Amino acid sequence: MKPPTANRRVNKTLRSAGDILQALSKLIQIAKLYDDNNKLVAGAVAAFKQSIKKSSTANGHISLQIQNGRFYFQEEKVPLVRKDAQLFNRVLRYLETRQIYGFHFDSDLESIAIPEVTTFARLLHQSAKQATPFDWFTLELDKQNIHWLVAVKESDHSRQQEPPLNKIGTTNSAQHKKEVAKKTYHFALGSVKEVADKLLTNKEASIRKSLRMVQRMVDIITEDDTTFFALSTIRMYDDYTYTHSLNVALLAMALGKRIGMQRQTLEKLGLCGLFHDLGKIEVPKQILNKRGKLNDAEFEEIKKHSMNSALLILKLKTEKYRKVHLLVSPFEHHIRFDHSGYPNLDRKRPISLFGRILTIVDVYDAITSPRIYRPTSMSPDKALGIMLEDSGKHFDPVLLKMFVNMLGVYPVGTVLQLDSGEMGLAVHSPEEDDPARPMVQLLLAGSEEKYTKGDLINLTDRNPQSGGYKRNIIKTQHPAALGIQPAKYIL
Repeated sequence: MKPPTANRRVNKTLRSAGDILQALSKLIQIAKLYDDNNKLVAGAVAAFKQSIKKSSTANGHISLQIQNGRFYFQEEKVPLVRKDAQLFNRVLRYLETRQIYGFHFDSDLESIAIPEVTTFARLLHQSAKQATPFDWFTLELDKQNIHWLVAVKESDHSRQQEPPLNKIGTTNSAQHKKEVAKKTYHFALGSVKEVADKLLTNKEASIRKSLRMVQRMVDIITEDDTTFFALSTIRMYDDYTYTHSLNVALLAMALGKRIGMQRQTLEKLGLCGLFHDLGKIEVPKQILNKRGKLNDAEFEEIKKHSMNSALLILKLKTEKYRKVHLLVSPFEHHIRFDHSGYPNLDRKRPISLFGRILTIVDVYDAITSPRIYRPTSMSPDKALGIMLEDSGKHFDPVLLKMFVNMLGVYPVGTVLQLDSGEMGLAVHSPEEDDPARPMVQLLLAGSEEKYTKGDLINLTDRNPQSGGYKRNIIKTQHPAALGIQPAKYIL
């Protein structure tokens, strides 16, 4: 017999899931039939918002997903009882037809206008008519700037049950996923800029959009972290602080996934990465972009940004528990593993796991990024070699080793010169075969554009006559030295 507390939890889970599904089903039906100024629409939207609000927990967002033909609310299986079976099965079939296996909703929808909620419902309904419903639906949400929910891709179990796609369908689906990843990157970049701009002008700065983007990025990385590595090669001189922050978030989540972090922990880590350098908005631009070495006073000004990041995070509009998670690692990421960095703290105080992860990915992205004052950068493979020399001092040796193994001998985006006279970009994180012989996207000299895409080749391919490798790497370069944005050719 279940204890009373267990029964109460089961009942609450069932009630919450049932309320949301009932409200969602009614919203879809009414939004199909009536315009936004209709009273029935207003009532359906209000009921939907209320179902989300009533189900809110300390997690800050509502998770409702389908796994193995059952609903899970906040990652807990929803018990199936006879009176709700018809509703649950109807909504389950409705979503699976659209290749959508759940949602993560923002727990606070009070400020969301009626047209935005009905647009979500209508897009969801229309997605069934598309060749790739999930990808179309996600892209349309982005176009409408709807960021208070994230749709969940199909589970591995569900994917195994589906018939294999033909070659054309697979290609189109893969391309859609890349488009979703690129759009998510740019929306996340915009969300960080928006937060910084509001803080600079003393306006209320909500992180709702940033949180939605991080949740979407967790969905992407769960399926394919190679896309993340390609996105993290994006470099922008004018927006360095923001692209650096986003790249740090991407690489941190990739490393977090590698060490076995669960979804909610990855979301927290991603947000920490996004806002780890928030304090730099208070550093004078002439210091941030100074050509040449900083003097002592200027460096002291730079060193304030860790503390300033924590102080600015306190000003963000979000739940208190989320601020607590956000505060620590941005403050710590320059302390270093041996406490030789800044701010100067008691050496007995251990650095958090998030702080140690951010230290690694922050330095890697920084030294592989060209800057206004430093037009040339270290190639990714050489950067990893330099970082290994500081293992145990600047960096946690175990985490650094896992980071190096994750990126491979030639990280995604490294320019490779081959003994065949060809040139290309390292594409796949090379773990399956020889780690020193990745897949390579060849680059061809173009006419109007500097380079165009050639064939995708595997450096493990051998010459059938001699038995030797067809191609060997003779030199590496940073893509910026050739004016190349790797993501353009890889994604």
